[in-house]
Amino acid sequence: MFINYEDIQKEDITIDVRTTEEFNSMPLFEYNIPLINKEEHDKLKKRIYLAAPIILKGFIKNKEEIKNQLLFFSYHGEKRIIIGCSRGRLRSPIIYFYAKKLGIKAKILNKGIKRFYIKKPNNLKNLYGFLDM
Repeated sequence: MFINYEDIQKEDITIDVRTTEEFNSMPLFEYNIPLINKEEHDKLKKRIYLAAPIILKGFIKNKEEIKNQLLFFSYHGEKRIIIGCSRGRLRSPIIYFYAKKLGIKAKILNKGIKRFYIKKPNNLKNLYGFLDM
């Protein structure tokens, strides 16, 4: 179900299911099939407890377009697709299971796309300046 970034093959089709704005600001994958729009994403960020209903509503609303794009990008199931979202917890799995239902070979990017763009401190010294000795 999950795949590490380094295990993606050059013939795999990579699809980012985040919003168009997220895709443009943190491009890692080749194609974008947004599951929800910016307005829905902003609402989700303010009320994280509503994430599942917002995303499911977006999926239901856009189901036919998502289907058409998944079939198009996968060459009607001939190519394997790799699906990515921010953290790989909700949007990617929904599209993964839908792709499988359509007969498309699919994997989810393990831990999502966002981790490639967030800088982490190298050690505790950098995080807590008072630890410098």
